[in-house]
Amino acid sequence: MIPHFLVWILPFVVPVQHSQTDSLKMIVAQTDNDSIKASSLFNLSKLYYTFDQDTAIQYGKEASLLAKKNGLQKLEANSLNILGVSYLIKAEYENALSTHLQALGIRESIQDTVGLIETTMNLGNIYYRLQELEKAVHQYEKSLKLAQLIQHERAMSLLYNNLGSYFLDRWLSYKETADFNKAKEYLENSKSIKEKLNDKRSLTNTLLQLGELHYESGEKSKGIQFLTEALEIAEEMNNTEGRLSSLATLSDYHRDNNSLPQSLDYAAQAYELAQQTKSHYQISIAASKMANLSALNREFEKAYEYQRINEASTDSIFNDSRQKIRAELEIQYESEKKELENQKLVKDQELAELALTRKNELLSISVVVAILLIGLVWYQRKTNLQLHTAHQELKAINSKVQSQYHQIQRQSEELNSTNLKLKAANNFRDKLFSIISHDLRTPFSSLNTSLDLWHSGDLSQNEMDYILSNITSDAHAASSLLSNLLTWARTQMGSDEVNKTDVSLTNLISENQSLFAKQLEQKNLHMENKIHNGFAITTDKDRLNFIIRNILSNCIKFTPPGGKISIEADTCEAKAILIRDNGIGMNPAQVSSLFNKKQSSTNGTNGEQGTGIGLMLCKDFADSIGATITVSSEEGKSTSFKIAFA
Repeated sequence: MIPHFLVWILPFVVPVQHSQTDSLKMIVAQTDNDSIKASSLFNLSKLYYTFDQDTAIQYGKEASLLAKKNGLQKLEANSLNILGVSYLIKAEYENALSTHLQALGIRESIQDTVGLIETTMNLGNIYYRLQELEKAVHQYEKSLKLAQLIQHERAMSLLYNNLGSYFLDRWLSYKETADFNKAKEYLENSKSIKEKLNDKRSLTNTLLQLGELHYESGEKSKGIQFLTEALEIAEEMNNTEGRLSSLATLSDYHRDNNSLPQSLDYAAQAYELAQQTKSHYQISIAASKMANLSALNREFEKAYEYQRINEASTDSIFNDSRQKIRAELEIQYESEKKELENQKLVKDQELAELALTRKNELLSISVVVAILLIGLVWYQRKTNLQLHTAHQELKAINSKVQSQYHQIQRQSEELNSTNLKLKAANNFRDKLFSIISHDLRTPFSSLNTSLDLWHSGDLSQNEMDYILSNITSDAHAASSLLSNLLTWARTQMGSDEVNKTDVSLTNLISENQSLFAKQLEQKNLHMENKIHNGFAITTDKDRLNFIIRNILSNCIKFTPPGGKISIEADTCEAKAILIRDNGIGMNPAQVSSLFNKKQSSTNGTNGEQGTGIGLMLCKDFADSIGATITVSSEEGKSTSFKIAFA
């Protein structure tokens, strides 16, 4: 178990407020006092380090350099400490270590005991993250001795907790009695001090570790007692993280003790709390636990539902990462905007001061106007020049603000456009892979099986003829699917633009009639082209040809031997054609799902196989050229397809 690290900064950090940052930035911009400027830069670094480490590092470096230049050693050490903590949060361990060692040297030279406690504790945290555990414990013990020397109880409670965590991890790994005793001693000392200081938020973590220590040692009831106490304190303090940890651990322990109802109850509380946090990460963890426990309780429908929630939350984490890019752009814009506003405020103050100076001078000149007339003219010109310069600078700043605003707005629009393209690409990928996984696997699997049987050499001539027939059918189905998919995918990826020309429907139908001549002959079907020679449509010929070819193939497939297929102009609509057959027809449910991408393939009247996606792709192509496809059918009698052009 990793210890509950609390990065200790003196004085303790308070939540960042915009008014604080604005005030400090104003002081830095206006003051000529290096000591005040260095102190303000340090405080800015403290305000930023928890959520924007890069900005904290920038202010911390400026503060430490200015403090060093003016011999402010304590302020220099404090600034270096902020830098080290910021580097630690960013996981830049070498920079963090180097910076804290610089702070350590300064604090040793000025004998700053409280600062030494802080630095050695943070050095221990760095070594712990680097998995150099012996060095980490050495630093914690040095820090603890200093804290005990001056009886700094707050620091002692944190150090006891970290040392207890270290020996708890060792005991869980090696089961040495000495490690157990040290873990218990340190954690109980930490608990005692935190109770004395009424530090309930930090106490929750110590109780959780004591609960784990006792439970794993066999004192299960005592372990659960500590965990229950931790949960109560976390609920009292509205400590969401502590509540989630307590509930999850209690659920696991009751599950291990075969108390499945209690385990489910704690897990359900954790899941409800995770939903309140609206954290996709916490919801994912809680939903996963509920899925496992529901499965153990044989509530498989609930288990499946929770697993779906877990997967959805995991996907949302990925989407949140993209949203974070947008947020960073907005933060950047707000920061630059605020900086420009500060500059504008300074210029406004300069303008106001100049105006006040002018007023006072005019008042004085009115008394001695006769004596200072020449001087007044000269000074008036100088003041007006300053006012003009300040006005021009103010206009330049306003122009820069507008330019920055438009630039950020363009970046936001570009980001929106990119997100839409990503979403479209994801939808295309999902649709394409869904079709391939559903339809292409079956004909190729059947084809491989038939080829294996053929190559075995143990089949009779009749059986080989049957297998060859199957191979021909499967290969035709796979080839048809690949042809349709490639044509459709090319249009979806924008590589095949709509190219409209005048198309003779009579010739187009005749071409397809010749294409299907062999199939028509095999099934003894009669296809009649009733489209007159003058019937022409302005559209994309290839896409329309794809639509007609697939519909005619469908009619041949579902029309029994001796049947009839006709293609004719719609008498009720000028730009529409009808393709009719006297095949097996469809019921209303089949018609309503005909263009659904989940529609599966159905064998024809002679056992013909299909891909199940032809009509769905026809619908996509029809939409792309502004046409509509409608279907009417009577089960057992006929089917009619109507293609209407805009």
